[in-house]
Amino acid sequence: MFWTVINAPMKGLVFTAGRPGRVLNAGFHILMPWNSVRRISTALVTQEVDVDVITQGGTPTTIKVGFTARVTDVKAALVNMQDAFGTLRLTVMSVVSGTANSYTIDQLAQKKNEISDQAETELAEASERYGWGLGDFQIAIGDPSMSDELKRLLMREEAVRRESAANLEKAKNQLAVAEQLKVVADAIADSPYAQELLRLQMLADMGEGGKVIVVPANASGTALALQGA
Repeated sequence: MFWTVINAPMKGLVFTAGRPGRVLNAGFHILMPWNSVRRISTALVTQEVDVDVITQGGTPTTIKVGFTARVTDVKAALVNMQDAFGTLRLTVMSVVSGTANSYTIDQLAQKKNEISDQAETELAEASERYGWGLGDFQIAIGDPSMSDELKRLLMREEAVRRESAANLEKAKNQLAVAEQLKVVADAIADSPYAQELLRLQMLADMGEGGKVIVVPANASGTALALQGA
């Protein structure tokens, strides 16, 4: 027999002829000569990784992700995994990238908590499903970062978008005015009294230096006059 000491936050797993046995907590333990012990820390481990994302709309960006976890099942972590936290790192990158891809660049900064919550849930499910022996997951998502060239490109795209929207609104207003003029012209064309009143008004306006807009009243070419601003 021999003694072994496990110091917190470490724990140990006893192997007999290569087969895993009991878990050793911190303290002194008596072992047999045919036993061996593998140790693993159960302390919280915090790491950081840069995750490349192609957002909805095709904008490439990078998100800094911090993640924290600990070994919660010593036997699973030592038997099933060669590098539990290496596997966790790669999985964090995959999970966060897959979730963030469904958002636009503008939404990413606003949806950080939602992305973190979803990533934590998926990591917990993966650890249980594949026997990683990890738990107590916490994910922190940073703001998306872009190169200066990409920022300038996005600014130009935004300027073009705003200009297009303004031109579209202007065109809608012009169309509305044209439709109103057509309605007035059609009404005048169907009313001889309105035509006479318009003619008298036109003469009065011409005498005062006002502007006159002439529009066709009917297919015969008879012209009607509308007062302009």
